[in-house]
Amino acid sequence: MTAGEVTAVAGARIEAVGIGRTFGPVHALAGVDLTIAAGEIVALLGPSGSGKSTLLRIVAGLDQPTAGDLRFDDRSQVGVPPHRRDVSMVFQHFALYPHLSATDNLVLALRYGRGMSRADARDRAAETLRMLGIADLARRRPAQMSGGQRQRVAIGRAIATRARVVLLDEPMSGLDAKLRVELRVEIVDLLRRLGTTAVFVTHDQAEAMAVGDRVAVMNHGAIEQIGTPDAIYDLPATRFVATFVGSPPMNVFEGVWSDGRLRGPGFAAPAPATATAVGVRPEHLRLVRGTGGSSAGGEFSLQGHVVVAERLGAERTMYVRTAAGMIGVRVDAAVPVVPDEPVTVTAPATALLCFGPDGRALTVPRARQPS
Repeated sequence: MTAGEVTAVAGARIEAVGIGRTFGPVHALAGVDLTIAAGEIVALLGPSGSGKSTLLRIVAGLDQPTAGDLRFDDRSQVGVPPHRRDVSMVFQHFALYPHLSATDNLVLALRYGRGMSRADARDRAAETLRMLGIADLARRRPAQMSGGQRQRVAIGRAIATRARVVLLDEPMSGLDAKLRVELRVEIVDLLRRLGTTAVFVTHDQAEAMAVGDRVAVMNHGAIEQIGTPDAIYDLPATRFVATFVGSPPMNVFEGVWSDGRLRGPGFAAPAPATATAVGVRPEHLRLVRGTGGSSAGGEFSLQGHVVVAERLGAERTMYVRTAAGMIGVRVDAAVPVVPDEPVTVTAPATALLCFGPDGRALTVPRARQPS
């Protein structure tokens, strides 16, 4: 994509206040509160059925809430039809007109969505295709394009209108991994240059963490946590967020608290009295060959045997079978893999995150100093 000049637009401030949506007995959304600043990109991340697409449809005006209010720049949008919201949308399955060229797909959106003259619409379409680096596709129909090219045209149709809000509903789920990485970089660059407010729905955590200025993690129709990608990863507010975000995810161990420690199969970790589980990220674990490791100084410690390893660039993830279950340990790629080798994995108390019976994260106590 070229770095040419782009005429910026003023994105709208979006505010969801207690948004609820029911389908009979099913609560698809349960009192969602969310504020998105003008020009901000927010990624809605969650598993299938978490409510993220339902929330996006309500923002678009394709569905109406059964409770709460949705506002653009302090103006309620409840009951306002989609074509009067200044919103454009990129769908998962392109939704291009198969009998029209790339240019004509954009021109149609501009003429009927923006009321532009044919000449102005064609100029805007050409400009947009150049911005996306696909000017050579101007005369091709969708059947003559690859999946990635079709999605670029679909994105171009959405941004050509210069809408104040752009909504993207899992726009890259049908593309291969390499193309997804390439395209999401282009999308972020373009949205930031345009200045539009954007909501990006995905179930892919890497995508959410790369695209969003902030990430809203959804589960069972509610937002479990919203924050910057770093905050979501480093300070997960709930056990669900801790285990949903991260590849491999956080290792979580359940136990019973007594005498200042949470005790489970093969481990004992310092924890508050209300803790029912303790978690640690794979990169915060240390792997020691043999079973001579200890938990001196308040360290977390588990013994086990290496099962298999996954190479990830300059690092690898060792999967170790322990009495508490299979755990992932991230190590340098130079560390050799010896299947069934006995090992001890340890972590300092400061790397542990404890969870209460409601799944919410608790304050971690300082490690006790050896006497």
